[in-house]
Amino acid sequence: MDIKASLVKFSYTIASSKKYQEFKAEVKEILEDTNSPKKRYFDLFMIVLVLATILILIFEIKHNLPPWIYAIEGSAIAIFIVEWLGRLWVNSDVHQMVIESYENAESKNRALPLGKLLKEVSVKKLKFIFSPMSIIDLLAILPSYRPLRFLRFFLLFRLFKIFRYTQNMNFLMKVFVEKKFEFFTLFILFSFLVFFASTVIYVFEGTGANDNINSFYDAIYWAVVTITTVGYGDISPQTGEGRFATILLIVSGLGIIAFTTSIVTTAMTEKLAQVKENNILSQVSKLQNFVVICGYGKMGKVFAEELFNSGEQFVIVDIDEQAVIRASEKDYLALNADASDLSVLESLNISENAKYVLAMTNDDALNLSIILSIRSINPNIDVIARANHVSSRKKFLIAGAKRVIFPYETAAIATIEYLEQPLAYNALEIISQDNVGPVTDEIEIFLDDPQSHREITQVTLKKYGLKLVGIVKKGDGEVFEFNPKSDPLFVEDLDILIVIGYSDDIASFKTALIKGK
Repeated sequence: MDIKASLVKFSYTIASSKKYQEFKAEVKEILEDTNSPKKRYFDLFMIVLVLATILILIFEIKHNLPPWIYAIEGSAIAIFIVEWLGRLWVNSDVHQMVIESYENAESKNRALPLGKLLKEVSVKKLKFIFSPMSIIDLLAILPSYRPLRFLRFFLLFRLFKIFRYTQNMNFLMKVFVEKKFEFFTLFILFSFLVFFASTVIYVFEGTGANDNINSFYDAIYWAVVTITTVGYGDISPQTGEGRFATILLIVSGLGIIAFTTSIVTTAMTEKLAQVKENNILSQVSKLQNFVVICGYGKMGKVFAEELFNSGEQFVIVDIDEQAVIRASEKDYLALNADASDLSVLESLNISENAKYVLAMTNDDALNLSIILSIRSINPNIDVIARANHVSSRKKFLIAGAKRVIFPYETAAIATIEYLEQPLAYNALEIISQDNVGPVTDEIEIFLDDPQSHREITQVTLKKYGLKLVGIVKKGDGEVFEFNPKSDPLFVEDLDILIVIGYSDDIASFKTALIKGK
């Protein structure tokens, strides 16, 4: 069997190996999945490890450390090496590239282009190896020979590894990558001015007129200190030409500092918004069974307040920045984003952790788009949508909304009820107030034997001061029976009782149900 056939066979074997795929997915999750708890623990461990090796470097300057300390450092370096190799491994799937290249060649009745394949694999791997963070990793794990002071400098690159494990700092580092053209232009200008000023000062004062300038390196040092307006004063110009060059350099330095400040400030402002968004997504990733409120308008505010008071976990998504600021001022988790954007919904992980979604924006078209986007991600999650126009109801239900709310229609009905029966309406409003006491609650029935039933009498309900509003029967779908007249009432497993009473009485009744009384 030739090399090509062996390579193809090996690639198919790896691709079909479930254990290999699971192990690689696990390693990739730990190293790269920012939403994974495993990565957070790994990052914390690596930060501690990096700081420990730096402390060893600091303490060994004036102390004789025991051998076991250096053994710890050696173990840390070994871990750094394994981590780098792991990142190189998960960076790309070589076996998948081999399979794709082989199948493409077979479809065209050609031989596997091994040379071209090796070139593609090498390019991908080299792209990772020469990436900025990979170079920092390599410099951090370089073997160090302590007597050579220059090699100690590379140990300091371990501090830069912390950028890899802290997401916010990593985001800020991207400022320099995204503004590389501006920084490159600034670097060229800075280098030209330093070289020009160094040459001038060296030509006029390096011949003996200035005892502190003995080499061109001294001239460069003076130029850098002067252009950055630091001015240590250890080297100062002695000739008229040197002082004139200093004036030009100081003025140019002010311009460069202003240019640098402008670039960094603009980039930081843009990136800080992403850092804030990243923090919110990180917090959301820790939530379980939370509610997503799309739109922080009048209805969104009411839902958010009720959920907050009831202790429910929720996150607000609104495209209006001012609305998000108002929500954040109340300590709500709020994300400034388009709720109809699939990438936004996927970042919230609603397919696994969200309980239900409220589409509460003022725009029916946007609410419809939100419903469709959610359904494409998770067809089973409950979506409650707001509609301003009656014609939108059918569209929302077809799109997948479970409930459709008409705020203006509901308000009109409530107004008519008040006009026709003001006393009854006021009584219901008083009961619904938090400061009164009686509340409406749902009591789900759980039986040890799902095939059995249980009897609940009116006497039992009166004993706990409860009023039965109705029962939701789970047997044939969800059938609501208002104010059932039968006594005793036969309830089955998973039926839900709707009752009105005081919270303490409801809690006592639930306890009695659990104990079988």
